Parts: sequence; structure tokens; C-alpha cells
Amino acid sequence: MHLLNMMSEDGVLLTLDQMRKKSNLGASTIRKLAEESGAVRKIGKSYRINQEVFFNHIDKEYSKQ
Repeated sequence: MHLLNMMSEDGVLLTLDQMRKKSNLGASTIRKLAEESGAVRKIGKSYRINQEVFFNHIDKEYSKQ
């Protein structure tokens, strides 16, 4: 049973769809960046992304310096 209506977007680990909404990026780009940053967490068949690790990686690697 999926309890999508009970999922909080304020959580540490987000689904791909939640990350799409939060980051305004496409699914393929999010998967690539999440793998690159080490933000992917697989819990059983569940694919989650640690948003703090994900956004810190983007800030560090893609900010103008």
C-alpha cells in the first residue's frame, strides 16, 4: 500500500518526484547528480535522495567561483 499522501516534503530523504518539484530539474538530471554526489539511499526497492547531500553537492560543484 502506498501512503503518498502521508509523505512529507520536509523530510531528509525524498522521492524522485519530490526532488523534481523541489529542485525544478528533470528526473534524469536528478538521478545523475544524486549518484555523483552520493546522495542516493536505497531502502529495499525504495529509491530516496538525501536532499542535504544533493543540494550541497550542487552548491559546491556548480557555483560560480
